[in-house]
Amino acid sequence: MQAPTEQHSPFAAAFGKWQSLRKAPSWVAELQRQSFDAYRTNGLPTRKNEAWKYVSLRTLNEVEFGLAPVLLDIVDLKSELSKFLRPEYYNLVFVNGHLAPELSDAINLAGLTVAPLAEALESEAAMLKPWFERSLARSDVFTQLNTAFLGTGVLVKIAANTVLPKAIHLVHVSTAEANLSQTAPRHLLRVGERAELSLIETHVTLGRETKVFTNSLLEACVEAGAKLKLARIDYQGAAALHIGRGHIELGASATLESFCFSSGGKLSRYDLDVYLAGEGAEAELNGLYLTKAGQLIDHHTTIHHQVPHAVSRQLYKGILDGDSRAVFNGKVVVSRDAQSTSAQQLNRNLLLSDDAEIDTKPELLIDADDVKCAHGASIGQLTDDQIFYLRSRGLGLEESRRLLTMGFADEVLYKAPAVREWLRPLIVEEYFA
Repeated sequence: MQAPTEQHSPFAAAFGKWQSLRKAPSWVAELQRQSFDAYRTNGLPTRKNEAWKYVSLRTLNEVEFGLAPVLLDIVDLKSELSKFLRPEYYNLVFVNGHLAPELSDAINLAGLTVAPLAEALESEAAMLKPWFERSLARSDVFTQLNTAFLGTGVLVKIAANTVLPKAIHLVHVSTAEANLSQTAPRHLLRVGERAELSLIETHVTLGRETKVFTNSLLEACVEAGAKLKLARIDYQGAAALHIGRGHIELGASATLESFCFSSGGKLSRYDLDVYLAGEGAEAELNGLYLTKAGQLIDHHTTIHHQVPHAVSRQLYKGILDGDSRAVFNGKVVVSRDAQSTSAQQLNRNLLLSDDAEIDTKPELLIDADDVKCAHGASIGQLTDDQIFYLRSRGLGLEESRRLLTMGFADEVLYKAPAVREWLRPLIVEEYFA
């Protein structure tokens, strides 16, 4: 296939500048070049691609992206980020893709390694080189782009039998100084046998009209008997473009608890791929997305049952208002060897406007015969009877709508205790004040 011409490579100028600024090891520079060549060969996906049939990426092809600026005076940001920098977490703050030590907590714990990715590419080359080569082989264009701009993010390694006293919180901040810039954070997690790790990834913009493109990727290897709890918060401004991916592999009897919240951005897309690769592995995926006028939020989940006696559960809920759109595509793939699989999947949506649109597509692809699998989807609105019941007890119209809507959301929020206490008031303030 012929590579796209220069006008169809909106990241070309930024890639050239990135390579000139970063003094990466030779194997990393070669990996970046291969990744960018693969992206240019494949190009961005179009609606002819089944996974992107509801989403147009024409905006990304029509502009030229630069690199996000380095903000030197960042101490003043602490007050603006106060609602996110919670004392119950170990906070690591990235401003325009760059780790900000002045805003971050020092983490020095036995059994835990937290290293900026740029340093880990040298100190952990023996482990990371095959890791990145496997990632590149997956042939996803946004993984290729993320790898081309490799260098921002962290490596988190937790030794066997280690349990952290607090969650690690990765806070990504994009400032209003960015014209139309991009960041490409990459986080790598390795959880040792019988260890436990809680990690929260938050994306915010300062200034609701900040124009930025974020292409994030989180990859995790969870070894036998280990537990990983993940929460992902996308709270970017109305003009932001965000593409995110998660790739998680679970060993024998390993468990994953995942929660995804999306409310920001002109376009927000998150793909989560979970591989149950060890017998007895268990994954629970929960999500909540809220859309307002002009927004498009897209969630894709794929759970790969590769071995017997594994369990997965999914519950995603959406609340849509105005002329917004949302997409949910949840897929469960059960291989021939994955006997005695249990998989449950449910997507529920609440439309607050006649102009809102939801495309929901739960899927089951089953090659085994000894399974217990189910999936479903529902779309509805607040009914006159529900509102009348509350109003007859003295509540106003807007208060009734708020209580009913938050009641719909709470089923999912209460599955995310690590973030619920501060996220719920944030939702009420943003959507129902």
